[in-house]
Amino acid sequence: MKGVYLKRKLNNFCRWLKDRPYEIRRFFTKLFLKNRKFTIISNNCWAGRTYQYLDMPYLSPTVGLYFFAPDYIKFVSDLRRYLEMPLEFIEASESKYYEVLKERNQTDKPIGLLGDVEIVFLHYKSQAEVKEKWERRKARVNFNNIIIKMSRMDLCTEKEIQGFDSLPFKNKFFLNNRLPLKYKSEVYWKEDWREEGIYRDTEPFPGNISLVKLLGKQPERYNIIKTNGDMNNAVD
Repeated sequence: MKGVYLKRKLNNFCRWLKDRPYEIRRFFTKLFLKNRKFTIISNNCWAGRTYQYLDMPYLSPTVGLYFFAPDYIKFVSDLRRYLEMPLEFIEASESKYYEVLKERNQTDKPIGLLGDVEIVFLHYKSQAEVKEKWERRKARVNFNNIIIKMSRMDLCTEKEIQGFDSLPFKNKFFLNNRLPLKYKSEVYWKEDWREEGIYRDTEPFPGNISLVKLLGKQPERYNIIKTNGDMNNAVD
């Protein structure tokens, strides 16, 4: 009788585990990820989704937004300078990506401007909300522990993939649903192939990738500067 009871309890526990793969994976990810003070600079909402998954504060301003790929490459190539710029706003009709925004029905979204870099604040209701949260989260950036993430989406071409891969920075990775992978920084994102790029890299999350592997590396200090159009390492 006792053996039957234990077997039933074991079967119930196994069914419980089977129904909760997301929670189990999340538990062990948080358990084994020792590096907990990183700033993720992301091309889209992936950074915010990651901090939520790990129960961490947002240590990055790149939350609830996205960059078009050409502008994101500029941004991460000269991150310090762009983050020091005042955040301004433009109307969607003034954006160089207006036709794309119109096609996506996003002309009502706040469009931020840092110099020549545009940011689409997809999940914000007003410029005031954007400004307050951008400034607050920008102040938390840890330049001694930066992780740069990009995905093949939002007008990303081979030129941007090459530009990202050539950034003189080790703690970076590029999610791509294309096989075979061509560049050192590429990480395979398991999704149906689309010519225009990855459809969504925040759902399911974290998909087929290991956050412990991608985020658990030795902290790296951001030292990239941009001089005369070239990207170089610098000691600051």
